[in-house]
Amino acid sequence: MYERLFPYLLCFILLTSINLTITVKAHSQTPNTSPALAETEKPTGDMDFQTTNKEAVENLRKMSPEKVASLDDKLAEALTLYYDGKFAQALPIFNSISADVETMDLMWWLGTSAMNTGDTKLAIVKFQKMLAIDPGLHRVRLELAAAYFQAKQYNEARRELEIVKQSKPPQDVQKNIDRLLAAIDESTKTVFWNVRFSQGFQWDSNISSGPDQKELSVTGGTLTLKDETKKLGDWASIENFSGNVLYDFGDKGGFMWNTTADVYNQAYFHYGQYNYLLGDVSTGPWWVGPNDILKLPVGFAKQEYGSSPLSSISYFRPTMEHYFTPYFSVRGLFSWSKESFMDSDNYNLNNTTTRYEITPNFFFMNRRHIVSLNIGYELSIADARNFTYTAPYGAISYYTRFPTKTDFFLRYQLGERNYKAAPVLYNDSRVDRRQSVSAVVSQEFLKHYFTSFAFNYIDNHSNDELYSFTKETYTLSVGFYF
Repeated sequence: MYERLFPYLLCFILLTSINLTITVKAHSQTPNTSPALAETEKPTGDMDFQTTNKEAVENLRKMSPEKVASLDDKLAEALTLYYDGKFAQALPIFNSISADVETMDLMWWLGTSAMNTGDTKLAIVKFQKMLAIDPGLHRVRLELAAAYFQAKQYNEARRELEIVKQSKPPQDVQKNIDRLLAAIDESTKTVFWNVRFSQGFQWDSNISSGPDQKELSVTGGTLTLKDETKKLGDWASIENFSGNVLYDFGDKGGFMWNTTADVYNQAYFHYGQYNYLLGDVSTGPWWVGPNDILKLPVGFAKQEYGSSPLSSISYFRPTMEHYFTPYFSVRGLFSWSKESFMDSDNYNLNNTTTRYEITPNFFFMNRRHIVSLNIGYELSIADARNFTYTAPYGAISYYTRFPTKTDFFLRYQLGERNYKAAPVLYNDSRVDRRQSVSAVVSQEFLKHYFTSFAFNYIDNHSNDELYSFTKETYTLSVGFYF
């Protein structure tokens, strides 16, 4: 009465005796198996299958023919699903069979099916049971290490890998073990840092952001600008340095602490009075959840203009981003800053600025294409009303990364600034309507180097003619990063 099931029992024994070679086919279809282990060789060491299979045969002898036939049909169905890569459908059938009779092969099929459906707890139990019977099954031990890795039990994963490593496996297997050990090191690392520096040259069509005309109509007459205050172009050297250190307090996610430093220097070749230097440092906690990222940085910046101190800025800029799906998130930003000018002649420019911004982000094709929409509002309260303004704005941006390690970024912004009082030389309160376009192409090469080309265009139209201007910059840079 066991005639129909005995071929499968024989299959169990034969497969076991050749160290589970049947699993090679299964692993060519297992997306959730660690890539470092997907190419490993079949396990070494003879499996002690005789005891377990004898117990299975004895259990079968006690069953009715109908029960045996039912198990036979279930096993055929489960194996068909298994080799078709339908692990979620095969898993409950294997579980059902295992409740009545279990062999080493069935443990393997159960464990690998569980791995591919995300049930790492069940996979760990089955692989541990197999190793308790035969500790020399290195392929099983490697899969156990992969299951531990998926479950974020990194110490346990490392222990199993080191055991296999001591057995001096083939070179290809050794390389895969080293890859997974490196992944464990990366996953358990607590300090992350990066540095980026670039040197560039820029053509600026309007270094003073001055109007196109030299003679302007103002209240009570005509204003004639000096040559160096009207629209004037020049070449500049651009240096940019940025770095950050991120400390992770524990496992991935949860609380972190991030510190950044940035330096930007713009030095014109002929008109040094328009040189600009910015130094900025910030620090603060991050909190990373399953679908949320909260950042709470506080910072301090100093600016120089024309090689003389200009102002200092203290700020607080919290952001919160929630991922509703892998394809859509919304980021909210609040920014508060206080700027103090060094020169007593500019004290009326001292200001406190708050900004509110919401940004929906859309992710396409595995995040290779990102479209973002910005809607914001800025309020700057200066010591003088003619420098106090409100500024609603909106923007759209697009980012993509090509397989050639080429990045492309494009952004368009439209905004308006409404000042609370008329500026000097005018009777009407100033209103500026500004639109800007930015485009950047960056190419990585030689692993840690990059080159980029950036274009920026600003069209600022004001009801007070002195403040209307257009400006284009073209910047070519080369740099490195670590």
